[in-house]
Amino acid sequence: MMKRLIASIALFAALTSTVVYALNYSYSTSIENEGNHKYKAVRLTPEIYNKVGENMGDLELYDKNNEPMPYFINSYVESGIETKKSYDMKLVNSFVKDEYFYYDYALKNTQNEDVTATSIELQTKNEAFAKKTEIYGGYDNVNWEKVQDDVLYSVDGNKKLEITFNGVKKYTYYRFKILNNLENISFSTVALKFNKTLQKKEYFIESTSPKFSTEGQGNKTVVKIEGLRNLKLSSITLKTDSIFKRNITFDGGASKVLYNLNFANTSYRDLTIPLGQNRISAATVEIVIDNKDDKPIKVSGIEAKYLDDELIFEGSKSSEYTLRFGNSGIQNSKSYDISNYRELILNEGYDVLSVKAIKTEASNAAIKSQYDYKLIFNIAISIIALLMGIIVFLKLKK
Repeated sequence: MMKRLIASIALFAALTSTVVYALNYSYSTSIENEGNHKYKAVRLTPEIYNKVGENMGDLELYDKNNEPMPYFINSYVESGIETKKSYDMKLVNSFVKDEYFYYDYALKNTQNEDVTATSIELQTKNEAFAKKTEIYGGYDNVNWEKVQDDVLYSVDGNKKLEITFNGVKKYTYYRFKILNNLENISFSTVALKFNKTLQKKEYFIESTSPKFSTEGQGNKTVVKIEGLRNLKLSSITLKTDSIFKRNITFDGGASKVLYNLNFANTSYRDLTIPLGQNRISAATVEIVIDNKDDKPIKVSGIEAKYLDDELIFEGSKSSEYTLRFGNSGIQNSKSYDISNYRELILNEGYDVLSVKAIKTEASNAAIKSQYDYKLIFNIAISIIALLMGIIVFLKLKK
């Protein structure tokens, strides 16, 4: 039993020293809580991006009691765009064959675009009926393709007079095949309907004006830009009053002819290189301007647009929070249970909080880590030595 106790103490000392090391972050920023929502969000700034690891695994959030807080990363809001269209139809043919009644409908007006439909809506003056109906589609009122089976009814004020298709259909003719139409059901109006909600992702796009310097290299101008590390760039824009039209390359990849011209009191300008979601991993990137035999243009500024991220967490129990980051020893990104119900949180809404100035904690954290490690190690050794002395004394007494 004594051996197990000694082993447990040693293991505790090792684990504790490991935890102290893992919590050794180089930077921190304070977050003041406000707003009425249960959940909170913090937008990451370029300064934070520049100082975190590539996969942002070293982002750690703490409440005022220094307890770690679970979070998830969100990069966009999703909005629904509803599109509605309606096409009137006319009866072009009706007949009876065996036990079935047939009604053929065509578009009332010729369309200059493809006709797409998600349902077909009917109106009738008939009451007290329920009919199994087969629906067919076609393009020429000759060849028909089965669309689906359905039931139309109007019973005791309950009606189903709209047939929702299994997917989007593009037919211009529709046929209804109704069994035993003894009630002589007829339709006063028939209309094709297109009703679709498309989900659109709107990314958080922010802009920054990074530091830069220029230098000549032969017949090229090299613009060296700092402060873009870990940013997901969507575009980069030059600011200049120079008149030019030249080929410009960003970071050895994206290349485009940019220009700033003026003719007949009309300005012609394109100073932006689109980049999609180009993530920058280097501390410094370059823009190369091909001057050929012309004088270099004067670059007065740089505007970089990037896709921002939000750190979202449950923030109703603390008046302030601390975001710590900057630990190269952490390689894996965080994964918390809160991410499993992120959609519910996003739908409920949240308050967006601001971060304060970034503080450097490297020296204090290193001293504290070393001190805690030595203290714990010395305590563990002292306890082990004491226990060993007791064991020896008991054996000598026997």
